[in-house]
Amino acid sequence: MLAAILLLTACAEQAQNGYTVAGTVEGAADGDTVLLCEMQGYFQLNSLDTALVKDGNFEFKGSCDGAAIRFLTAYHQEKCIATEMFILENADIKATLVEGEGKSKIEVGPNGKLYEEFQEGLKKIDEQMNVPWTVAVDSTKSETERKAAEAKLDSLEKLEVTYTKDFIVGHVPSAISDMLFGIYGSYFPEADQEEIIKLFGEKQPEYPAYKAIVAERQAQASTAVGLNYIDLEMPTPDGKNMKVSDYVGKNEYVLVDFWASWCGPCRAEMPTVVEAYSRFHNKGFEVIGVSFDNDKNAWVSAIETLKMPWPQMSDLKGWKSAAAATYNVQAIPANVLIDKDGKIVAKDLRGEDLLNKLAELLP
Repeated sequence: MLAAILLLTACAEQAQNGYTVAGTVEGAADGDTVLLCEMQGYFQLNSLDTALVKDGNFEFKGSCDGAAIRFLTAYHQEKCIATEMFILENADIKATLVEGEGKSKIEVGPNGKLYEEFQEGLKKIDEQMNVPWTVAVDSTKSETERKAAEAKLDSLEKLEVTYTKDFIVGHVPSAISDMLFGIYGSYFPEADQEEIIKLFGEKQPEYPAYKAIVAERQAQASTAVGLNYIDLEMPTPDGKNMKVSDYVGKNEYVLVDFWASWCGPCRAEMPTVVEAYSRFHNKGFEVIGVSFDNDKNAWVSAIETLKMPWPQMSDLKGWKSAAAATYNVQAIPANVLIDKDGKIVAKDLRGEDLLNKLAELLP
């Protein structure tokens, strides 16, 4: 049965060159809108496409690589009346959007059906957590009872990881296994990650999450502590091109600092970098700011507001910056410390760790 499902999934993916998401919105008027959205950050929906409602119907057409979690959000007179999650894939998908929780329905494609199967299995494990969770947080229970409940929760969490890994492996090749690995892969032990990557490489090398994970691991390996740094070249605020190599070798140590004006943790960390620059610049320490901004005015304004006297560069491509791919930057603030010989001596030094490391290197 499993082989048949996988064969059907693979055949459907090959036969369908794009997707059609079509349906109805109950209570909608002509000119109302339906948005095709993705989730960004914590519960923030970002619109990818818009369809107008006509005679109660709407339609999206396009194509996608693999499978992805998406949302349909319907508006009537600018008021959101329905939001429903589904798996977008190259298939015919039908939706009925109705105001009220649990009333909307979406008929998904083959990968969407596999995702529903995965969620059903996960739900059965989650339900087993209800009782031990209640005991673990109940201060009236004895310490022995609470510890036993916590142990049960740990056991069930490990069972979820094992279940997810087995589901991914059991459904290779398919877009849903690729999507799930992209979401949950970092929770797996390293040996399991290597096993899945090897299996993907043999059976489904063209799926997007697999290719992204391989690229990230290659970038991580090529910029590890002890290796030579990789040069970056980007414009400065005045539009002139600058390279990291313009400063490496001319200073004892160079900190390549990845940040952005819109990043709250970056702004919170910047006084420490300013202090480090003030204390150690005369001893041969330099900083190069590499911004993940999109807006030049916001970038330049933040440089002035945060009083950063060191060189700055940015290709103004946000998370699509060449720096993010080259150094596998998944979150900011982040940094790389490079010595005079071009060797990476430390990564992601923050707060006192940065100051202590520089005090050690530049006494």
